[in-house]
Amino acid sequence: MIVLRSSAYGVMPWKNGGGVTREMQREPAGAAAFDWRLSLATVDSSGPFSAFDGYTRTLVLVEGAGLDLSFGQHGGARLVAAGQMVSFDGAWPTSCELLDGRTTDLNLIVATERAQSSSRCVRVTGDEVVPTEPDSERLICSIAGELRLTNTTGVTARLGRLDLARCLPSDGAITCRPLEAAGALVFIAAVRAK
Repeated sequence: MIVLRSSAYGVMPWKNGGGVTREMQREPAGAAAFDWRLSLATVDSSGPFSAFDGYTRTLVLVEGAGLDLSFGQHGGARLVAAGQMVSFDGAWPTSCELLDGRTTDLNLIVATERAQSSSRCVRVTGDEVVPTEPDSERLICSIAGELRLTNTTGVTARLGRLDLARCLPSDGAITCRPLEAAGALVFIAAVRAK
């Protein structure tokens, strides 16, 4: 289990120059043509998204009043509550309209030909067991609240808000326990090479 702290995320400009992204993790590290990337983007104004041909994107609202997404002829989506998510083709012409000021979004971008992913957001109010699988790793990020993670060998880690845990098959099942009475809102993704 590898824990990455939000204070250490690198900052990089958007491909289209319209803002900045805090990169949480990229695989392979430093590669321009990455297999997958997880990042946090702060959207200050309405406008177009960068194009990511050959990638599938999953966007999760983290904070703010929300946004309307337009995918041109492919429709759209509205995200208004933390934890709401949408997946879409990175090649689609995508733009957003902010509903009431700045938002922060979690973005998982996966190379369609080299990797695959599945993801969900869950409200954790008690023990939540996250299995690992032999050919993939699990990404766990607390959108709201703090967690204690424990793997099958008893190794524990504290996960603060927007910290990221990379959990490997050798960790076995990961038990997530909230450290606050209100629980925690948690993003969980599985990523694997094709």
